[in-house]
Amino acid sequence: MAADRLLPAVEVEEHIYTFEPAHNGAGPMWGNASTCIVRLGEDVFASGLETIPDASPLNNVRWMLFKRAKTGWEVLLRDPKGRTREPCPLACLPDGRLFLSANPTLTDPSAASGPAAPQVLEFSTADPRAAANTLSPVWDGKPAFSEHSYRSFAADGLNRELILFQNIGYTHAEWSFHDRSGKWSSQGRLQWPWGAGYEEPVPVRLCYPAVMLKDRAVYWCGVSDIVEPNKTWRAYKKELTGRNWDYDLRRLFFSFCPDIRSGKFRDWIEIASREKTGGWIFPCDIWVSPDGSVHILWAERALDERLRPKFFPEEKQTFALNYAVVRDGKVALRTPLALGGEGASSEIPGSGRFQVTPDNRLFVIYYCSGKDANGKAFAENRAMEVFPDGSHGDPVLVPLERPFTSFINATVRGGCAPAYILDMLGTTSLPGISYARVNLRSKILARFDIVTHRDATGSRVELDGSQCIATKGKVVAWRWDIGGVAASGTKVSRVFDRGGPLKITLTAMDEKGNRSETTRSVVLPPAPGDFGLKQWSAAVRTEAGSFVREGGGAIHVRNDKMGASGLSLSHWNTKGHWLEWEVDIPRQGDYFLLFHYATPENATRVLLIDDKAQALLNFPSTGGYGSDITDHWGFAKLTGAGVRPLATHRSRGRYRMRLENQDGAGLNLDYLDWIPAGNMELQDAAVPFRRVVDNGYPYLLPMRGILAPSRINAEIGHCYTVRLGPNYPGDGMPGIPPSNLRLFEDGKELGPAHLVHTEIRETGQGRFAHWKDFLYFSASDNSDPRTNGKRYEWVISEGAQ
Repeated sequence: MAADRLLPAVEVEEHIYTFEPAHNGAGPMWGNASTCIVRLGEDVFASGLETIPDASPLNNVRWMLFKRAKTGWEVLLRDPKGRTREPCPLACLPDGRLFLSANPTLTDPSAASGPAAPQVLEFSTADPRAAANTLSPVWDGKPAFSEHSYRSFAADGLNRELILFQNIGYTHAEWSFHDRSGKWSSQGRLQWPWGAGYEEPVPVRLCYPAVMLKDRAVYWCGVSDIVEPNKTWRAYKKELTGRNWDYDLRRLFFSFCPDIRSGKFRDWIEIASREKTGGWIFPCDIWVSPDGSVHILWAERALDERLRPKFFPEEKQTFALNYAVVRDGKVALRTPLALGGEGASSEIPGSGRFQVTPDNRLFVIYYCSGKDANGKAFAENRAMEVFPDGSHGDPVLVPLERPFTSFINATVRGGCAPAYILDMLGTTSLPGISYARVNLRSKILARFDIVTHRDATGSRVELDGSQCIATKGKVVAWRWDIGGVAASGTKVSRVFDRGGPLKITLTAMDEKGNRSETTRSVVLPPAPGDFGLKQWSAAVRTEAGSFVREGGGAIHVRNDKMGASGLSLSHWNTKGHWLEWEVDIPRQGDYFLLFHYATPENATRVLLIDDKAQALLNFPSTGGYGSDITDHWGFAKLTGAGVRPLATHRSRGRYRMRLENQDGAGLNLDYLDWIPAGNMELQDAAVPFRRVVDNGYPYLLPMRGILAPSRINAEIGHCYTVRLGPNYPGDGMPGIPPSNLRLFEDGKELGPAHLVHTEIRETGQGRFAHWKDFLYFSASDNSDPRTNGKRYEWVISEGAQ
């Protein structure tokens, strides 16, 4: 009988908890190789970390134990007194016992580091809130454990046995085996491989291991984690970083012990290495199939780009999710499952995990991001089946609304039963830790696309459910719930006159009656109804990157943020750091203020206009700062005492607008729109504007700007540069007419323009060029425009764009 088709259906997506950074070098996902989520039948448990208020690093977090209930996740227990540094992995046994590996410090709260006492806490899933039974592992002697445990915790569910590994310095790992009779019956040491090939031979400390316990055999795979052994590279890295240390993480080793009671591990096998190019390797997972083959999964980066220009300039950077099979103590297969980078795909694989099913099918679940074949940025989780002969199927999308950038799963290595249900725990675009349940063998999969368009009256939402799939037969019915309004059909469309979150649920049904339901949310941009308007008039846009002055910090101007209008600003996380813009209002009237911003935390800014305080602006968290593949932008309005938008009256003219960081919270800013509080088409301005209609939303883009000294960069000779951004294309851009940009120094026009950069560099004297989205220019007297105290203003003449 042919195996069922891989058809991942997302059944649950939930946020579990947020986490205050502990600044101790670890975090909830730091112990990635062991699991912090387990499933026992219908019950799912997870462990988490909570930062202890007023506690100092390194031991300043405590464990939490969660259970998924019908209403969501609930905290069962918190460590009542212990302090630790690292995540506390879980294991379970089919008889209903749940185990948590803890490593509480023995130090005084004032001590940064010191000795620790490993323990395993045993809970009953029948009454998980009851006090735990503390199991104290028995060790070979009295090892000097510390808060840096690098520990691995694994279970053999069928045989009801556990094993715990914990590192000691740079020499070895201690281990203790808990057998089915309830005793810590065997102990020993796992000595690290010897780095004989280094300039100064040392033990190769191994960390972040993936460990499996099966029928009392132990399989162990970890990565080298030692101070840079190449003296030349170490010296060069110190020049770059100022640090005396830099850890390598670039050799992957495997060993196993056929019977842990003997304590005799076989010789180390080096599975992979990036030693020649200073690359990076990280172990992801390990599994032993019924025939004894050992399957190993790891992430790999080809080289250290800091070293490439000087030491191996011809090497190409690649990123891989690699897979190997070890049989009879030898590597029988080694192959990439996904590969991206230079000379390869623009789809970049991240880390992954194995998911094993009851019939011993092996799936790899992994993160992938980058750009697809059409050049569109994406970030998603994928599933791929690996077959017994080492070949693999095509990757299939796991259609999560919020993909996991880093995750662990309920695994057989943690004592869980093999399953087609995939339980995922990790980080998404939401702050903190989230959970998802995915059925890998669904009979029907409900999926849909969302496209939103802004027009003069609001947002049009177009929904397309034609991607729904049935493994057998056809999908015959589509039922929609769009913000509480029912609809049917493969494709539907609705217009909304207000912005905000919109929840959409699609239920698909095939001809055999099988159903699948999926829910997605979209945040609609502000609409006219949010401001009491019937339709938009063209807003006046102030681009964040057009600031003219700053103080109290150094902003970063970015051109790499997905979803940004043009250039955007980042690193605005210093209290008192202010930015100032010059804003031209072309017609008297009332205006609403709308900000396009991103922040992972709630932030505030003081708004001043012509040195007069106007308001304290609140910017709620949007979930992150965004990136080149993740859009975290949101909108905030200037409001009055309540939540209603507040209009401010402005006469025609130029204003100085200042925003000052009030609380030290970070905030990325894209633009500010001045929205007319009425039907006001601003066409007769003396200052040049270009009218833009962006997906149905009209605004006026100023065709002038001031060069802020902090934005000017020295190039070569007399030449200096400023990036104007994609909204101001110049010479050299395909399909764009020659630039009409004029440049003024203290009101006096500079030139000539359109010159080659060499002439600007060598001669200067006011020469400039508007090339692509950069301005290359020189001062009239070849002084430094960043410090000469002169004002530089550019204007693009009407018709230039």
